[in-house]
Formats: sequence, structure tokens, C-alpha cells
Amino acid sequence: MYVLKTSERSEYDLTKTHYYKASYDQIKEVYLEYLKNNGYKVVSINDDYFEIYAEKPHMEVISKIIMQNPKETSIDFHINSEFLFGNKGKALKVLNDILEFIGKKYELKGLSLHITD
Repeated sequence: MYVLKTSERSEYDLTKTHYYKASYDQIKEVYLEYLKNNGYKVVSINDDYFEIYAEKPHMEVISKIIMQNPKETSIDFHINSEFLFGNKGKALKVLNDILEFIGKKYELKGLSLHITD
């Protein structure tokens, strides 16, 4: 099993927290569209904790979508992949595909914009 997490302090751009010029509902909607289009089953949506849990065979994706203000929303991921070979590559591809899909609909404001010490 391979676990991939994004965060404010990641050293790689792909795995840094991504911020978009959009609201929580807009990012949530486009992310759910991606999941539906790619065969994921949405297991739970928790608007109190801003988390969405989805899965398909060999892959689990938990997203955390946080609206910083009405024009800025961040998204982070916790991806578990469990394949015989290529776990890391498959998890990175899923992450890249999700972020590209969101980026086609909403403008990327930046990466790791709110690092606190």
C-alpha cells in the first residue's frame, strides 16, 4: 500500500496544498464531477468537516476542501493506493488528474499560500 498526502509544507509542487479562486461549493461540485466521471463511489460527504471520502477498487481518496474566504478555497488529499506494482505512480497520476480537472474550471490562485510556523 502507498499513502500520498498533500500539505502546505510539501517539498513538491504537485503535493502542495492547491488554492483556487472559487467557493467551497464550486470546488466540491467540480471534484464530485471528477469522481463520477472516473468511476469512484462517493462513500461519504461531511460538510461539517469539509471532507469527501471516495473509493474504487485498489484506490481510496479523502479530500479536505476549505474555503479560506469567498474567493479562495484550498483542497488537500489523502490517497491510498494498493496495487501489485506502481502504487506511487498511480497515486500521483490520480492526484495530477484531479488537479488538472479542477484547474480547467477554476483559476489556480497558488500553492501553499498559508504556511504558519
